[in-house]
Parts: sequence; structure tokens; C-alpha cells
Amino acid sequence: MEAKILKNLKKRVTAFGSDGNFLFLVDEVNRVLIFSKNMIMMKGFRLKAPNNRPDENSTKFSKDLKYLAITTGNIITLWDLENKKHIANFVNTMDVLAVNFDEKSRYLASGDINGEIKLYNLKIKKKTALLAKHKDFITDIEFCDEVNEVVGGCYDKCVLFVNTADFSKKERYLHIKPVKKVKNSSYLVSADAISDIVKWDILKNSEKDRVDFYKEFKDFFIDENILSVLTSRGVILYDLESEVILNDKFLEFEGGDKIAVFGNYMIISDDKGVVWYYDLFEEEKKLLEYILAEDFKKAYELIDKNPFLKRSRGFERLERMVELYIKKAKAHFEIDPFKAAAELQKLLEVPRLRQRVEEIIKHYTNLVKFKNAVLKNNFALAYQLANQYPLLKETKYYKLLEKKWELAFEKALKLIKEGKISEAKEILVPFMAVPEKLELIEFVLKKGELIFLLREKLAKRDFKGFFALIKEHPELKGTNEYKKVMEYAQRLYEKAQELLKKEEFDKAKKAAALLTEFPGFEEKAEKILRKIEIALKFLNYLSEKNYEKALELVNLHPFLKELKAYKEFIKEWNEKLYKAEILMNEGKSQEAYELLKEYENKYQINRINEVMKI
Repeated sequence: MEAKILKNLKKRVTAFGSDGNFLFLVDEVNRVLIFSKNMIMMKGFRLKAPNNRPDENSTKFSKDLKYLAITTGNIITLWDLENKKHIANFVNTMDVLAVNFDEKSRYLASGDINGEIKLYNLKIKKKTALLAKHKDFITDIEFCDEVNEVVGGCYDKCVLFVNTADFSKKERYLHIKPVKKVKNSSYLVSADAISDIVKWDILKNSEKDRVDFYKEFKDFFIDENILSVLTSRGVILYDLESEVILNDKFLEFEGGDKIAVFGNYMIISDDKGVVWYYDLFEEEKKLLEYILAEDFKKAYELIDKNPFLKRSRGFERLERMVELYIKKAKAHFEIDPFKAAAELQKLLEVPRLRQRVEEIIKHYTNLVKFKNAVLKNNFALAYQLANQYPLLKETKYYKLLEKKWELAFEKALKLIKEGKISEAKEILVPFMAVPEKLELIEFVLKKGELIFLLREKLAKRDFKGFFALIKEHPELKGTNEYKKVMEYAQRLYEKAQELLKKEEFDKAKKAAALLTEFPGFEEKAEKILRKIEIALKFLNYLSEKNYEKALELVNLHPFLKELKAYKEFIKEWNEKLYKAEILMNEGKSQEAYELLKEYENKYQINRINEVMKI
């Protein structure tokens, strides 16, 4: 990809901001530039404030690009970007190293060299809470509004999770060096001075994944699942979803300072004040050329080098073509296995496809032999091949094989019911050479009546009786009835999980309760039932306005934070807090107290007390 100069500012960029439609940047002398999606500068202006400090996280845009906070020493200045107007000063006792805005641009949080994290209400332009006091510098700060927390990165290698209601803290010392950045966007991620990256579980405040690059860290940017890490030597790409390194040499770039991804562009500013940009889809044309030439190796090499191309139409076309190639080759194996295998040679050249294609060739090379065995009723050979080469089970001939077995088995059962055992045996003889069928056949010829009893229990949905019979006679595990019941159990488990996620607790409880009757699923079912029990207890506490008990449960069981009711509760609580702070600022303390009094419990009283001091 070719690097192009977006702007030569001759001053370092301090921060990037984007709302998806526009890209904002501010440099160290407080010049603000605004760019459109096609990298054209729309406007620019300079704010009359002392120079900020690009080496810190103390100057940031709000998420909606309405505000910009600029910090110099211990003074934070707040700016209205639309009107280019200074609207507030927040004076801290110590130098501020980090600031950030909440999602709704109602609050600003700051972290200083004294380890204090403070909260400011932007409407009344006042400090409304001292959230936490840590033993070392707060180097970056981020809001996790969805769980009512502020997260701080610290100089002592700690990531600090602070509840904004009760000010409780959880310290996690997982980094190797001082934390340089914390960001919550699709994923909560932190990075330290040597590019030691941690992906966090927001609900549990615990590590979900980590990767170490041991390179001087400069900045990172989260774009959906792709983490772009800017080091002193260039850009590394990491997949936060699958937790794999995508490209550890995506871009070689000396002197990088800040990074952002905006639409189809990657923007990097350097330490000389030059802002560069790369068109991430620049090579899509080349990708399409490789696709048209059916050069799959080069196409996927391009994708491996630039994973952003997976978002292009060219990649969709590539994936469809690969599947079409495989589908055609599978069909040709029935006619000419050697020719079909040759058709897949181009895909064998692609490392990520090699294992899959080798397996297809290995299995489907036996398709003709398998087909002949099925059509000639050589059941022993047919089942042997299907077990040895499982991909053959996806063919129409395997379906035909199973159909022949089912028809023979049902015909034999009918004869057994009529007492014609020898005739039933004659029908089943061709399958006796199949090891996995023999045990069931011998059992049926001796105790065929139990098959009918098994079916009777299944028809009545008497699963306890069904599995009791299976336990007593394990040979019955070879029946279609057993297979279908276990497939039903798996579907029932998946349905119970889905219902739990949708918070349809009555239906989920009914499904899980039924699932307890299926061997192998008891523990899974009990876990679902336990979660339902806890969730219903939580909802009951909320309905009774017993918020202390409700929040006590949340602390014990973090999964409750995902419930709609919890999110609504937190939303309502925060709305009332915000209004109460405004009322207190207007001298209406009684009205403010009336808004908050129902929340007077050990988990929320600290924040209420802070509000009532305004």
C-alpha cells in the first residue's frame, strides 16, 4: 500500500476522533482539522489554549465529537467544537495525565499523578465525585457505561476498575510495564509500554486474552474485531475475536506516533507532525485480478497480508468461487477421481485451505468404491468406507445406505412381531457383517419386543423410562430412536440457551427441566436452571425496589449485568443522578434528595452522598 500525506502539520498530533462520518484531529498547538470520508479536509481552526501534551492521554474528543478536552498541567479546558467556544475550566490539585468522556457526553473523567480519578458533570461544569484514589499515576482512563464502571490504566502496571456508584475498586496487575492506553470499543483492551496487550472481560474484570509483542508501544486502534497496534517499527494487526495475530508486519513505519482507522483508510501521524494515510482497499483491484485468473494462492496471500480486505466485495467473490470449485470437484469425483483431484490442485497451494482440500481428496477418492458397495448391497464394505472416510457421509449414497438399513430393519421388526424370527433374520443377514449393526441385530432377534417398548416410551415422551431401558440394554443405543432422541437433546440444550439469552425464563426453565432427564446433559441443564433461579431472584428484588439485595446478587453473579432489567435499572439510576446533580447546582436539594432516596443502600449511598455535597 502506498503512503500518502494527508497533512503536514509540523506539530505532533495529540488525538484523533471519529463518529464514522468525519475524522477529527487535534495537534499539540490545539489546531483542530476535520476530514470527510474521502480524506478531504472540510475545515480547520485553532483553539486559544496553552499547548497540550501529545505524550499523554490528557487531550481527547468526546465520542459524538461535540466536545474537546484539552489539558495543560493541572487545568482541563472544555471546548464546544461546533461553536469553537471555550465553555469551562476544571482545575485539579495535581497534574492531570488522562481524561475521557462518557458515551453520552454528559461526564468527563480525569486521572492525575496523585492516582485520583474524578468525575465532572459537563452540564453544571462541576466536579461531582472523587471516584477512586490509586497509589500511582493514572496514565489513561475509559468509561464502560454498560457496566457502570470507569477503567484506569496505571503507571504501576495495573488496570483499575472503579464502580461509579459505590466507588469499589478492583486492581488487576497483569501488565509487564506501565500501562499506556485503555480503550473500550467492541472490546475492552489495554496496552503497556512494550506492546503487551490484554483483552478484558468487562463483566468479570478479568483477563480474557493477552498477547505480547515486546516492541516499543506508541498507540492502538480498535476497528470492529481488528486491533491495529502501532509500535516504533510499524503496525501489527491482531484479531480480537479469534485471538490470533493477523499480520505482525502489516506496515513498516519508523517514527509513528498516533493511529486511527477511518472507513477504508488507516491514518498514522509521525513524530515530525506529518499525517499519512493508506487506502486499505487499494489492492482490491489486484485481488479481483487474481480471482479472475483463478490464482487462489496469490489472492489469499493478499488477504493474509491485509485482513481489512475481508470486508471487501472482492473477498466475498473469492469465497464464493472457492466453494463453487469444491462443489464441482466433489461432483466430478464420482466420474473421474483423478481429474477431480487435479481440479483442486490450485486450492492445495493455499495454506489456509490445504488441510481441508487434502481431506476432501483423501475421502472423495473413495467415492466410486463407496458408491458401488452401496448399489451392490456390500454393506460391510460400504460402512467400513464411510467410517474410515467420514466425508462420504455427506453424499447421497450414504443416505441411500442408511435408507436400505432402515427399510430392512423395519421389515424385520414387523416379522418379529408376527413371530417369524427366521424370516426376519434372513432379511438382516446382509447387515450382520457390519460390526456396528451386529450387536443390535442379535439383540432384536432375541428380544425384539423391547424395541416396541422403547418406541412406546418415546411416543409418550417418557424419557426417564426410555433411558432406563437403554441403561438396562445398551444394545438399544444402535437404534434410530436413540440417535434421534440424543439429537433432540442437543437441540433442546441449544434452545434453552437461546431462550435464556432472550430472557424468556419460563420457556427456558421448561426446556432445561426436561433436559435433566437426558444422560450427559444433566449438568448443563442444572447450570441453566441455576442461572434462571438467580435471574428471577434478581428481578424480584428489583420489582420490590430492594436494590441492595439486587446489587449484592450482581456482585456475586456478573452475568446479571447482561440482563435488560439491569441495564434499564442502571440507565434510570444514572438519569436520576444526572438530574439530581443539576438540581443541587440550582440549590434544590430537597428535590434532588427525593429523586435519589429510594437508592439509599450500601452500594449506591457513596455516590448519593457526593451528589448531596454539590
